[in-house]
Amino acid sequence: MLEIHTEIRETGPDRYATLIDGGWAIGSSLNGGYLQLPVVRAVLAAEGHPHPVAVTTDYLQAPHAGEAEIVVERLRTGKTIGTSRATLIQDGQPCLVSSVVTSTLDSSSPDLDMAPQIELPSPDQCTRIRSDVMPGTNLALMDHVDVRLAPEFANVVRGRPDGSMALRGWVRMVDGRDPDPLVCLLAADAFPPVTFTIGRYGWAPTVQLTTYLRVLPAPGWLRCELRGRVLANGWFDEDCTIRDSAGRLVAQSRQIARIPRVPTPTEN
Repeated sequence: MLEIHTEIRETGPDRYATLIDGGWAIGSSLNGGYLQLPVVRAVLAAEGHPHPVAVTTDYLQAPHAGEAEIVVERLRTGKTIGTSRATLIQDGQPCLVSSVVTSTLDSSSPDLDMAPQIELPSPDQCTRIRSDVMPGTNLALMDHVDVRLAPEFANVVRGRPDGSMALRGWVRMVDGRDPDPLVCLLAADAFPPVTFTIGRYGWAPTVQLTTYLRVLPAPGWLRCELRGRVLANGWFDEDCTIRDSAGRLVAQSRQIARIPRVPTPTEN
C-alpha cells in the first residue's frame, strides 16, 4: 500500500509526477511524514543511490489530495554520497522542500551507541491508537500505521494529559510490510504530538523535520520514544528515537512545530 500511495512517475529530466492520497491524514491535514516519501523516492530515482541517510523537510503550505509535481535539483552526485534539494509543487505553488542526502545503508550494528534504550512491554500489552479514538476527528493515518502506546500513555489521547512531554510505543505498518528507511521516515512523525501530554490537543503543524537514517532495520516492530523540551512563543520541539526489533538504533529525528490551541477532548 505504501508503495502505491507514494508512487512517482518520471515526466522529464529530474521531474516527477505523484498522486497524493488523502487517506494518510490526521483530521483534514495530511501527515508530514507521509508527504516526504514521494519526494525522497524522486531523489533516489534521480541520483541512483539506494537509501536516504538524512532528510530535512521545510513545510511551506499544506497540500491536498491529488496530483502534484516533484522537481529535483541535484547538488552533488558522487559515487557513494549524493545531495539533492527536491520541491513538491501543487497548483503551481511549492508545498514543501526537502534536502536529502543519499548513500547505501547496511544492517551492521553501530560501532558506538550511547542513545537511551527504549524499554517497552510487548505490543500486545500496549494500546493501539484507533482512527476514531478522538471524538470528531478521523485519524485516517492509523488505518495504515499501527501505533501502540505504552500503558502509562494510553489515556493521553483520551483527554488525560500527564504533563510528561514524552511518549513511547511501537509502530509497524498495518499491511505487514517490514520496516525500511521509508517506513522509518513515516514512523518518526506517526505518533500524536507530545503536546497532547500537556492538554494541547489538535493539529500541531510541523514547520521543519529532520531525520537521520542510521542502519537498515530488522523485520518486525519499531520501538519509538518521543520527547519535547521547550515550549516558547507558540513553538515546541520534538525528538524521536527509533530502534528496531533487534534493539539497534535505526533512526533519529527532530522537528519544530506550532503549539496547537485546542481544548482537551471528551474522553472516549
